[in-house]
Amino acid sequence: MSAILPRASTFSKGPEFWGGKAFTPRTLCAGDGAFVYNAYDWREYLDWVSSLGANLLGHADSEFTRKIVQRLHQGTSFSLPHYLEQVVAEQLVAVLGAHVPGWAPDGLSVRFGLSGSDACSMAVRLARAVTGRPHIVMIGYHGWGSEFIAGTPPAWGVEPQPVTNVPFGYKFEPGANEVACVIIEQPCQVAPPDYWAHVQDFCHATGALLIMDEVVTGLRFGLGGAAGYHGIHPDIVCMGKALGNGIPISACVFPREMGAWFARRDPVFVSSTHFGCTLGLAAANHILSRWTQADVDHLWSIGQHLTDGLRDIGYTVDGYAPDALIKDTPARRAYFITGMRDRGILCNRPNIPNRAHTLEDVTRTLRAAFEVWSEMQTVDVEAAVGDNLPETLFANR
Repeated sequence: MSAILPRASTFSKGPEFWGGKAFTPRTLCAGDGAFVYNAYDWREYLDWVSSLGANLLGHADSEFTRKIVQRLHQGTSFSLPHYLEQVVAEQLVAVLGAHVPGWAPDGLSVRFGLSGSDACSMAVRLARAVTGRPHIVMIGYHGWGSEFIAGTPPAWGVEPQPVTNVPFGYKFEPGANEVACVIIEQPCQVAPPDYWAHVQDFCHATGALLIMDEVVTGLRFGLGGAAGYHGIHPDIVCMGKALGNGIPISACVFPREMGAWFARRDPVFVSSTHFGCTLGLAAANHILSRWTQADVDHLWSIGQHLTDGLRDIGYTVDGYAPDALIKDTPARRAYFITGMRDRGILCNRPNIPNRAHTLEDVTRTLRAAFEVWSEMQTVDVEAAVGDNLPETLFANR
């Protein structure tokens, strides 16, 4: 972005990962409902990316904002745990205990972090302690922790670790008893038949723990996340993004007997000054006390109308309604993203509806997508884009 700020603090938000080195807008300054605004000229854009899934209610939701401002006036960090840690933990186990297969509220414990990376690293560390095994298998992206980046060459600055990175849809062979855990996310890809059951069966057969990374899918796929949607009984669940509606908070949820590992005199050590920050807890308290199945249904309905409409135009769309992606060549993806941007729409990084999106937004988006599709049938897309292609990280995943 500049010599003093060479990249955006979150790689995936960097404009070069949207539409190449010349992509604009470079920065945003505000949001309202389903819309965001350019920091340079306040141009309005319809936002389908929802802050990479962190925005659940829509930008600057009035009731949510009032709750956060109220909490801010009462303090954000204290010298003993804030009472909201217990309140939000109870809310979270009540929701997941009722909607994740094989779980019950009275058998769960929680530990909070600030980011999805925190939760996933915490889960893997816990799994290694519980099983006494070093090896982890990861399927998808689970954050910037060394446990995961070690499996993604060249992994600069990270010491080698016993990590195996396999693609979504990979069929496990019997054995592999040294595996501590399989950590898996639901990507923008429809699962092969019986795949989730296969992963669960492998873990049960080998004693590996099954960690569901629900950082993106939590509360969006359902009140029980992707685990509930696919009927999977995980050992550990990682939550983030939508849990705080844009305020940093994450959570690792696990059976109560595993929680004892954090209460020992020689604990599994996971601790930070800002874990338990009251802004994140207040955000999660608001979400968990108000998010209902009707809200989930709204995300699925809006997402389904959008993906069905894109497919009717001719686009190849993969994934599920709450989290879907148009798949195409890098040049055609860049042309599409830029063409939609020209029409005041930010999308396909991927498309993640929030509660503020409406059918009118879908209609506007499909109208623009049809225009871009029609253009792409009449121009040399490769020549038009040239070398201004979106940058890619983790091409081997």
